[in-house]
Formats: sequence, structure tokens, C-alpha cells
Amino acid sequence: MRTPFIFALFLVALSLGARKSAKNSNVQTSYHWHLQQPIYWPASLPSNPKTYQKAYDSIVLQNSQGGHPQSDLTSIFDVADRIAAYQYRCADSINACLEGNDMGAQVSYSGCLIENINSLAYNNWQGGAYSPNWNATYAKERTVTTSGGFPRLDLVSFTYHHALAPLVDRNAFFKEIAIHKVIHEKTWGTSSYSKGFFPAEMSFSERMIPTLLEHGIEWVIVADNHISRACPNYPYSPSGDNNNPPNRADQVNPNQTVWWSRSISRGCTPDNAIPFSVTPHYAQYVDPVNNTVYKIIIVPSEMAMSWMDGYACYGTSDIDSLASHNNPEHPMLFLFAHDGDNDFGGGYTYYTQCVPSFVSEAINNGYNPTTIQQYLEDFPVDPNDIVHVEDGAWVNADGDFGAPRFINWNWPLTGNGSAPDFDPERGWQLNERNWAVITAAENVVETAEQMAGGVRISQVQEPGNDATPAEIAWHFFLPSLTSGYMYYGNILDMQIKQTVACNQAVEWAYKVVNGSNAPDLTPPSIWYVMREPWNPGGYGMGSLYQYKYTKLPKDFHIYSFAYDVSGIQSVNLNIRLDDDGFNPLDDNANEIFEPKKFGLKGVGNWQSFPMTQRTFPKGNEQGVTFSVFPTIIADEYWYHVTNLENVLIDYYISATDNYGNIKNSDIYHAYIGE
Repeated sequence: MRTPFIFALFLVALSLGARKSAKNSNVQTSYHWHLQQPIYWPASLPSNPKTYQKAYDSIVLQNSQGGHPQSDLTSIFDVADRIAAYQYRCADSINACLEGNDMGAQVSYSGCLIENINSLAYNNWQGGAYSPNWNATYAKERTVTTSGGFPRLDLVSFTYHHALAPLVDRNAFFKEIAIHKVIHEKTWGTSSYSKGFFPAEMSFSERMIPTLLEHGIEWVIVADNHISRACPNYPYSPSGDNNNPPNRADQVNPNQTVWWSRSISRGCTPDNAIPFSVTPHYAQYVDPVNNTVYKIIIVPSEMAMSWMDGYACYGTSDIDSLASHNNPEHPMLFLFAHDGDNDFGGGYTYYTQCVPSFVSEAINNGYNPTTIQQYLEDFPVDPNDIVHVEDGAWVNADGDFGAPRFINWNWPLTGNGSAPDFDPERGWQLNERNWAVITAAENVVETAEQMAGGVRISQVQEPGNDATPAEIAWHFFLPSLTSGYMYYGNILDMQIKQTVACNQAVEWAYKVVNGSNAPDLTPPSIWYVMREPWNPGGYGMGSLYQYKYTKLPKDFHIYSFAYDVSGIQSVNLNIRLDDDGFNPLDDNANEIFEPKKFGLKGVGNWQSFPMTQRTFPKGNEQGVTFSVFPTIIADEYWYHVTNLENVLIDYYISATDNYGNIKNSDIYHAYIGE
């Protein structure tokens, strides 16, 4: 019998109503666990000069001849909790929480960690500590789904070598994700690549957005304090933030009314707006040439709660105190994101007891443990809900605390005196030197790719017998971007790993550059554009200023590193003034090179200033001794900005090589106080 049309509509409406009522719109919770071990010695393998050493290779060479790497890899990879976390424990933890229908977790598993585990497993290291099919449990767990058909274990996108993306050239960032896709499919199967991305050290900048979208990424995890700090009424506390105050150029989000903070043992007290900073939104990047807007969903991770969860069994009491602020249309999502293979948060008790206990308590309190992808399906983000995310990483890094220019991996140039003896004209810093080495090497590698007519991503990830020199050059270059090398600084042989990788990359790249008749069409490489001080005419705080709240001069330096295979003809700093001192999210005039071309107003004309070139030293400085020196290193270019106050400026660097190829940096913004 045919069902009457009106009655059929009633059944559909009843069904949709039942589905809607079944969806828990209370507070949502989720986890992100980060797993990583780097390539500890990125030198070529004696038996195969086309690739670098993985963990097993380095252990064998350490045992037979000593030398590098100086880290004790046996003590690193033979930890019982790591052996478990790298093979099965994340899946076991999820499966111990089946009372939550959508409960799951996101896991970032770096490509270099996969290579290391493969090398140990294939060689039956330590009597089989890593099974030959070590990847089987996580590959299977990806097929276990939530109510919406999404993986309960979402192995998200990541930079292959744990590259700190905001400080990395866009071409290298693209390749880091591209080769991660290759090994992801080899390791976990052919099912679709995750729509989510976890940035190394949770370091994010809106400059990353076009590259993420190019790879099909739809959402990215960010630190919630960088959303909160971008609000004009952010309750900055020198001792609480333990880093620089936000620059007024970044404070373009709406004012908020409810603020929550918790002190953590890391040594800071992040302040965050509730529910604003724990609700997914969109962030955007505007192409400075054509005014195209690129948008991506940003998923905040709650910094204090993440730290607490990573160091002890954590209950719902903090969430309970905030639950009354929940918006059922767009519920708060409390995401706990931290390392999953270090300290308490990587241990047996955490995975087998703390996680199930929290999930049970959350469900009993009416909350909904879920995955990010399921949350976004249940509660789609309004495309018009756009916020600004200040540059910066998570608060976990010692001495950094989420500083907006990533100082733990990017300490400004200093003289030989004690901090804050900043000297962009003559100073030196170990990590800045490393970025100078990386900038030069990348230009040679990019030029080799251009002259060779391109590279195959599969051969960059794992060079085969027919790999070209350009592909092998990229293969060796990318490990130089490992953020952990810079995180630990001048200990063991960390200070030379970038140079080791870059020297080999340059050697392979020059096989193409010196042997090709192709023209050089590759523009110069420009590193991240530094500003010192961060808050001209404002205040500084944190480890840069010996934890003293410090008034800063309004005159400041802008500097960077630049390099070109064919030599550089000129490097210029370009500055323009904003009309009213504010850069609203709904007006792109400040974001593009030629706003008048698109009928936009509110900014002045560009003024161009030649930057001073300085040959950056390759050798030993400030008590750091190198046993390996770079084949090439980029020059520094700086300019001292004076006589500006109480004004918002836009600025970028433009570099031209001797063949007329031009490279423009992204546009940056700064408010200069009195």
C-alpha cells in the first residue's frame, strides 16, 4: 500500500527530530596525542648514499664506530611505554571507552617516526620489540567509526619531519605534507587521508592556510590562547603570560566578557575567553596579489587543561565550572592535546586508567566525548564566523610560553652581553644561524628542482634507483627543518644536524645546477621576517627580558635572511601606514599589495627602503663550537625603522636576484606605540 504523501513527510520529520534530539549538544570533549621521533643523524647511509640514516642504521653505526648521533638511541626507543604507544596503546585506550558512542582521539604520527620504527621492526631489533606488522593495530583502528562514519582513531595530517611550519618556506611546507601523505598510505592503508592537521609544537600562522587547503585539509588544531590574545580586552598579565603582551595589530577579535585561567606547572597562567576560545571558528588568509580569501576551520586546544591532562589523571571539575556558558547550537569543545609518548601522558597509567576514567566521568555529567571530525559534522561552523589567530605555538615550550614569534626556535640576534642585549645589526644566535643555513640550502634545492623540470614526491620521500639528483636533494634537505634540533639547542650534536642535512642536499642539488643549461628562473629565498622588538613603543616580558616587564623603544629593526644561487641584486623593506590604526577582519586593504586595484582604501602608499646586507658568520660564536660547517649560508639583511609612533604599519621584504627574478615575502603588521 502506498504511504500517503503527507504522512510520509510526517515520518521524515519525526525521524529527523529523533536524530536531532539524540545528538548530545552539551559540552564536547576530545583528545589529541602526538607521537614523534626525529631522524637523529641526517647523514647519508654508507650502504646507500641516496638516503639518510634511520634509527636502526644509526644504532648499528654507533655500536661499531661511535661518533654521531650522540643521543643514546637504544635508551630512547627501548622504553616500554614508547614501544606500546608507537604500536597499539592509543587504540587500546579508545577501545576501553566504548561507553562513549563517538569517543575517539586524533593522533599525529610523524613520517620520520614511521621510518625509524620500520627500520627497527624490519631488523628484529631487541628481539622483536617492534613487530614486523607493528602498524596493523592502528591501521585496523582507523576502520572503527563513530556514528557519522568517521574514524575513532584519526591519524591526522602532519609535517613529515616535525617542521615548524610558520618559519618554513611555503614550498618546503607543501612537500613536508606531500611526503607525509605518501608514507601515510604505505603505512596505514589506502583509505582517505585525514581532513585534519596538527602543527608541530601546535605552531600556527594564518600564512599556512593556502598550503593546507591545497592538500585538502579542512581543519587545523591551534592553541586557544592565540585566539584569546587577539581580543582587545584580553586581560594580559606579565607574570601570567610570561611572554610579550599582544601587539595591537593582532587584537582584532570581538571583546569578550567571560575569562578563565589556571596556573600550570610549566610556569604560566594562560587566560582564555569562554566560550569563544574553546569553540571552532574559521580563520582566513588573503592572497596579497589577487585578494583571494582562503578560509580554514581552526579547532582550539585548551592549553591549561591539555597540560594538566598530560601530567596527572584529570577530571571534569574545570569543565564543570564552565559548562553553564555552553551554547548548544555550537557547543564548547574541550580538546586535550599533548605528547602521547613522553612523561605521564605517554604512560601506561594515563592510557589505561586516566583516559577511561575521564570519559566515564564526562558521560556521567552529561558531556559528549567525541572526535573533531564528528563534532564538525554535528555542529558545522558558520563560514561567516571568522576570527584572527595570533602567531605562536603552544605554551608547553620552556621559555617560550606561546610567544608570538616562536622564540624557543627563533631567539632574536644578540650581542655578547646578557639579555636583553639585542643587536640585529651585528648580533648572533645559534638558531638564527641555523635558519640562515636552511634558507641558503633551500634556494639551491628549489633551483635544482626548477632546472630539472620538477620532482616526483614519491622519490623525495624514499629515493629509488632511478631517483634524480633534484629529488635526492629534497630528500636530504627536509630533515633540516626538524624543530627538535633547535628546541634543544647547543647540547650533544644538535647544533650541527641542520648543517649536515643541508650540506648533503646542496651537494646533490649542485649536480643539477652546475650541469644544466636551463636558465635560473627561481627567485631568491627569504626567511621569516623578524621584528625586534616585537612591541615597539610598548612593553616586553618573559625570558627575552629576564622575566622583567620592560618598557621598549619605539624605534625598531626588521631583518631576515636571503639567498640566491645567482646572487642577489637588491633587498628592500617596504612600509606603508594605516589610516586609523585598526585592521578589521572584514576589510582586506591591509592584506594586499595594491588595494586601490580592488577599490579598497584605508592605507597609504608603499615606501621602499634598501636594506643593509651583512655577511652572516659561519663559524664559532658565543661559546658554540661547530665540528661541521655549512657549504653555503644566507646573508642577513636589516633596516632600522625610526621616527614612527602611535601608528599601525604594514610591511614586507622584496628581494631581486641578478637575473631579475623577484620574491616578495608575506605582508606583516605591527602597531608602534609611543
